[in-house]
Amino acid sequence: MLGSGVLTQGRVLDAISNNVANSETSGYKKSRVVQKAFGDLLLERVDQNRTPIGKASLMDTASEAVTDYSEGTLSQTGRKLDFAIAGDGFFAVQGNSGTVYTRNGSFNVDSDGYLVLKGQGRVLGSNGKPLRPGTDDISSDGQGNLTAGGRSIGQMGVFRFQNNAALKTVGEGMFQGTSAQRVAEPNVLWKSLEGSNVNMTKEMTDALSSERGLQSCSEALKMYDTILDQAVSISKL
Repeated sequence: MLGSGVLTQGRVLDAISNNVANSETSGYKKSRVVQKAFGDLLLERVDQNRTPIGKASLMDTASEAVTDYSEGTLSQTGRKLDFAIAGDGFFAVQGNSGTVYTRNGSFNVDSDGYLVLKGQGRVLGSNGKPLRPGTDDISSDGQGNLTAGGRSIGQMGVFRFQNNAALKTVGEGMFQGTSAQRVAEPNVLWKSLEGSNVNMTKEMTDALSSERGLQSCSEALKMYDTILDQAVSISKL
């Protein structure tokens, strides 16, 4: 029971540490570890259709990591390659392992003239093809329609999912999912970025609480070890 508590608090602290490390990452979505009573979690996995009649155990264990998709603060940057989505939706990027989706709109132009997200891949337009402005001197309207040198480049693709909770995390602020639906009239802010939705005050408060829980479990384990050692010593007399 206490060992499970140590492992659970360890996972909670790992999630908090990751949130804090990405507090300045554009479009990052914080995660948290959901805790459930171990007995309840075990019964759920054995019988999905069970009818609860009371708690099976008071011992908590880590159930799963859940991503919070709430919107971060939208801020103007003045940079021509920065974009932010107001409301639900994700930018699409042509990654090495397929299309990935993100709220991070801090883009660049690669040596071949394509709009890219650093370290991820080329940004896709509403037609599913990579956008190639050929220059970083671009302009955009409120729906992500891009122009460069007086010519139309295409519309930036913005996609949404029926259930964001079903998305799979594949990197910091990067997700994969099926059945992406293109947003016909997205609200895309130019020269702006969405900040992470990490609340540093809450993260630090949660970290302190989790550390106390971890410390309590560790101290209790030491006490049990001492008692067991004494019991073994007595039994040998």
